[in-house]
This record gives sequence, structure tokens and C-alpha cells, in this order.
Amino acid sequence: MVARLAVLPALETAPSARVVAVASRGGPVEERWVHLDAGSYEAVIDHGDVVAVYVPLPNDLHVDVVGAAARAGRHVLCEKPLAPDAETAREMQRVCDDHGVLLAEAWMTPFHRRWSAALDLASAGTIGRVTHQDHCFTFTIGPEHADNYRWAPEHGGGALLDVGIYTVGTATRLFGPPDRIENVETERAATGVDARTTASLSWDDGRTADVVCSFIDDESQRFELIGESGRILVEGDAYTGGPSGEFEITVDDPGQLDAVADRDDVEVVEQLTDRCWRLDAGANDPYLAMVDAFGAAVSGTAEWPRPIDDAIGLLDLLDHIAAEAA
Repeated sequence: MVARLAVLPALETAPSARVVAVASRGGPVEERWVHLDAGSYEAVIDHGDVVAVYVPLPNDLHVDVVGAAARAGRHVLCEKPLAPDAETAREMQRVCDDHGVLLAEAWMTPFHRRWSAALDLASAGTIGRVTHQDHCFTFTIGPEHADNYRWAPEHGGGALLDVGIYTVGTATRLFGPPDRIENVETERAATGVDARTTASLSWDDGRTADVVCSFIDDESQRFELIGESGRILVEGDAYTGGPSGEFEITVDDPGQLDAVADRDDVEVVEQLTDRCWRLDAGANDPYLAMVDAFGAAVSGTAEWPRPIDDAIGLLDLLDHIAAEAA
């Protein structure tokens, strides 16, 4: 779904990319791209005009397709998570390194202006030293979708692996890897995968973060960054972008907002209370920004902004949280 609704349209729009071949094993290729149907993944990889491939398959299928693409000399933009576990992701990295191709994880969240602005403001000390983070990404996969691969352990299913990159990935983007994983609680589906996982992360300097990942709760995407003199709250498609660039900031001293006026990535649009303001970082399409960045990296005009070691390091952390849950 993410390929059809988000990434393929971004590939069509991005000036740095051109869609030349597609394939699907999960159903017919949509009419708008049917003239590009190569018939198989192997045919896409072998297509003479293909320089790079985008891999949106279930998690367990990534390793074989990425390996085949690398051996054919194709750069790879692989949907998150890279693999069901960190060791498999390292195998993917090795084969791409051996064949001199770029392996990039398609995590679009860091390319959304609102997400980046919220974390940048927190890092700049606008709300004082950040001491705690709350992260929540939940949605419901109903019984009518019992065949969804996210319920299947053999496909690398489970809530933590599917949306943990958003919650845990954002927390560690701001604080770095935690020193401890605590209070892990998991509710299992009948298939054995986690339908909900919650965990607390802590750092030796006293900072903490709580994360919630779920397939069985009402839809919610939100995160809150709590500092010693304020807080930043991002709600409504907080990780996937959406049509808004707005978020809230609350500060103990209105003078803390003086630095915001000098920034070119955010503006104050409304005062909500005597200490709370609505800011706007400007809406953008994070998928399009991600595709443009990948195109620039493939062409050699810029570095891919998130090293593959960071992606694998996050998978390592998700592996540890899953082990605590087990």
C-alpha cells in the first residue's frame, strides 16, 4: 500500500527519478503503471534502464531481493524495517558493500519538516534540557484483515517491528541509544506476534522515554518532548507527516521563544494560552523529500543523510526490546 499510495507517486514527481519498470506479486499492477509492468521482480532488476530499485515487500522478503539487486549493481531503497532482525540487515549491508551499491532504509519521517523542526527546537534548548519523551504510534488492524502479513511471524510481523522505528527511532534520534530497557509489556496476537508493546528507555544521566506500539488500539500518532522549562507536542500524523506542519510549544518564560523568531524553518502562528503557542514548520511530502535525497545520493551529488549503521543500530535495539518482551 505504501508503494502505491506514497512512494510510487513520489518517484513520478521527483525530478531526480523516473519510473521505468514495476512488478507485483500481491495483485495486478495499477492501471496508471501497467504499461511499465515487467512481470517479475527479477525482470525489474535486470531491466536495462534500471539504476536503483525500491523494495516495499514484507520484511522477510527484503534480504533476497536486496541481494539480487546488489549483485546486479542496482542501488536499493528498502522499506522499513530493513529486515526482521539486525543480523539479517547486516547480511544485506555486506552484500551491498561487496558490490559497491547504496543500501538506504525508506524511513520517511526525518524528511518531514514538522518532525525535524520539533527535534531541532528541542536540541537547541528552546524548552530547556529535555528530560523525558512520550511516543505513541497505534492503529487497528481489524479481523477483516486477518491475512495481513503484519500478523505473520514468518513474515517478520508484530507491532514493535512495524512501527517501533517511529517511536524508538525518534526517541534515540534525540537522546542516542539508551543505557537500559525497562518495563517492557507485550500483548500477543493468536499468531504469536506482538499486537501491542510498551517499553521504557532510560539513560544514565536521568533522561527517560516511554514508547507505545500497537495494532489493537485506536489510531494515534503523537509525541511529546518534555524539558526543564517547557514542552513540545506533536499530534496528528506526527510520524507519517500528513497535511499539516503545525505543532505546539509551551514554555515557562515567553522569552524562550525569542530564538524561534530568528529561525527560518518555523514560525509562530497563534498564541493559545499565556505560555503556549502554535508553531508551523510548513507542510511537505516526506516521501518526495526522501526520494529526492535518495536520487541525489545515487547520482553522487549528496550523501544519504542516514547511514545504514544507524538503521541497523535501531534494529539491534528493537531486537533487545523484543527479547525483553519474550
